[in-house]
Amino acid sequence: MIFETDRLILRPWTEDDAESLYEYAKNPLVGPIAGWPVHTSIDNSKEIIQTVLSANETYAVCLKEDNVAIGSIGLIPPAQSHTKAGDDEIEIGYWIGVPFWGKGLIPEAVKKLQEHAFNDLGISAMWCGYYDGNEKSKRCQEKCGFVFHHTEKNKPCALMEDVRTEHFTRITKEQWQKNNRKEDIVVYIHGKGGSASEAEHYKQFFEDDVYGFDYKSENPWDAKTEFNDKFKELSEKYNKITLIANSIGAYFSMNSAIGQFVHKAYFISPVVDLEKLILKMLEWAGTTEQELKKKKIISVDFGDDLSWDYLQYIRNNKLFWQVSTDVLYGSCDNLQSLDTVKEFCLKTSSTLTVMDGGEHWFHTKEQMDFLDEWIKSRCVNT
Repeated sequence: MIFETDRLILRPWTEDDAESLYEYAKNPLVGPIAGWPVHTSIDNSKEIIQTVLSANETYAVCLKEDNVAIGSIGLIPPAQSHTKAGDDEIEIGYWIGVPFWGKGLIPEAVKKLQEHAFNDLGISAMWCGYYDGNEKSKRCQEKCGFVFHHTEKNKPCALMEDVRTEHFTRITKEQWQKNNRKEDIVVYIHGKGGSASEAEHYKQFFEDDVYGFDYKSENPWDAKTEFNDKFKELSEKYNKITLIANSIGAYFSMNSAIGQFVHKAYFISPVVDLEKLILKMLEWAGTTEQELKKKKIISVDFGDDLSWDYLQYIRNNKLFWQVSTDVLYGSCDNLQSLDTVKEFCLKTSSTLTVMDGGEHWFHTKEQMDFLDEWIKSRCVNT
């Protein structure tokens, strides 16, 4: 069996690994503190591979970049455990070469085998131990959720022909599941001129974490990459993502194809047809699309410069949105018409709530009270 993590490959040992095994196992800082003597030659390492590392559930720890063995990790059955493990329990042991200390590689490998043991092998608990003074192994176990269980003193270490104190830690399947359970998150995306701090307002409505995405992009093609990267990252940490997006933030979200990561969306005064908005702004500026094509950039006194390339991008990148979405719209919104928003909601099967007298920017007490009641009725504690 072969496992992969972000940086590692965990695979069975082969005799071809003898040279790399010897390279790291000959260092006296590695074996003795773990309870085994330094390797004396490549032939000695080959013999260890044949007699010890060939055991079931024992794996060479290799970097993905070259698949060369730099350490070892393995699951030890109850009959061979250093402590009293139950029939449905298991022990784990590991080591890694000195040049790779302090990089978090062994915790990465341990977590992968925890997943394998609890999910695939039906193990109820996993044990791990470290000899007195092996602080690196102790820290690794703490990082991987192991909890101190007991200490055994005057314990013979057969391979080193001495007597030691060994400390044992343990993690149950229930503890592991709790440690690795993904929570849900609500992500707020502000409109132009807004800020991620606006997310604070929505915390009163959700039990889940509410996170304000402080994006830096000012145009949709940059936002596409930035938004996709961020939501991919969040999807790896959280079980379910709920989106609240305001104004142009809704457009950037839809254009960025983050729908694959979003469970539910709430749009407030969303810009759903940016092409129509740009054409309207051309009218406000007293100019035409032909003039924009000729000049490429036209400065206006009511917002950002108008750009021909921006308009062409919008036309060439149509929105695609299939997320369950509720939309709040103000009847006095001067950026998107009610017909435009209705058309979007019909096309995407979104619900639409219209506040009579509401503006594009919900900011008065009356408007904020309406917004609060709207979102409260839909998503409190969901």
